[in-house]
Amino acid sequence: MDESVKCWVALNMVLGVGKTLFHRLVSAFGSPEDVFRASSGDLMRVEGIGQKIAAEVQGFDIDRVVEREFRVVEKIGARILTVNCPEYPRLLQSIYDPPPVIYCRGKPLDRYAVPVAVVGSRLPTSYGKNVTRRLCSGLASLGICIVSGMARGIDTLAHRAALESGGDTIAVFGCGLANTYPPENASLKERIVEQGTIVSEFPVAMRPERNNFPARNRLISGLSHGALIIEAGEKSGALITAQFALEQGREVFAVPGNIYSPKSLGTNRLIQMGARLVDGPEAVVEELGLETQALLKNPDTGSIDISNLTSNEQRLISLLSFDERHIDSLIESSNLSAAEVSATLMQLELRGLVRQNDGKMFVSNANTDA
Repeated sequence: MDESVKCWVALNMVLGVGKTLFHRLVSAFGSPEDVFRASSGDLMRVEGIGQKIAAEVQGFDIDRVVEREFRVVEKIGARILTVNCPEYPRLLQSIYDPPPVIYCRGKPLDRYAVPVAVVGSRLPTSYGKNVTRRLCSGLASLGICIVSGMARGIDTLAHRAALESGGDTIAVFGCGLANTYPPENASLKERIVEQGTIVSEFPVAMRPERNNFPARNRLISGLSHGALIIEAGEKSGALITAQFALEQGREVFAVPGNIYSPKSLGTNRLIQMGARLVDGPEAVVEELGLETQALLKNPDTGSIDISNLTSNEQRLISLLSFDERHIDSLIESSNLSAAEVSATLMQLELRGLVRQNDGKMFVSNANTDA
């Protein structure tokens, strides 16, 4: 076990030593090893270090605690990166008080050239769900890595859309990597490990605690060139991510929503305050700068030429959008029989152009060109 890494991990686990005090201590003494060698008096000369924290540092059982930490890390196939490690992402390195230690499983973090955060409501509307799938699929197809927090709702949909498009995704945890939160995302977690990367700044066995999630949101924005918010209420964790992005000098993007929906209050307000309105993947790409854009793949809009569809298929596609429509509404608006509408929708579903949600509700899956 590398003694230097051992001391980095140990100092990161000392009770009361957060990111700010960690960097302050290392700046004062030169290295984590030297912090543990320091006397109580010397420790307390550092701003923010009182007798209690000094005692925690001096009484920390490095060998016992860190060796147990390394055993669990090895067992789950994770690795530990310190802020001075070559794989530690440069974007994250550049923020104020970056996490001194991060844990990850999956592909190397330095392989993702253009990461962008995508976050939003845990209880999205059908509009929010469809927007998330389409935007994230489009962004992933351009080579943008989707960064999110694997929370219920928009986060989960964003990760899945990236994976299903064959793209890259990073899931940032609000707990240690030995745990899964929410628990129903266990299979998604393993799929991300295979195709992308999971990341946490918390000790490997830490449980998901409420106080962890603001730090998780800060890490999401810190890993990314910008943060895209898709549906957020007036008080939403997604807005915390947007605030962190602003503080870190990152772009903030927002999808406009229904002015009468409480799920769109936060995103619409972000746009009023100057966030870039996003109505397609290109709106995100345009704000990334020429150097970053050069790292992307050639645009593939995924548009469908509707001239290749039958007249009935064209008619139904033209009636569908981001918003769900019930089959009865489509029958009434299309002037087609119930049998014709059912058969045509089935063909469109098989071609991946339409998706059926619960209750015979249908939405379009693709942009169309006339």
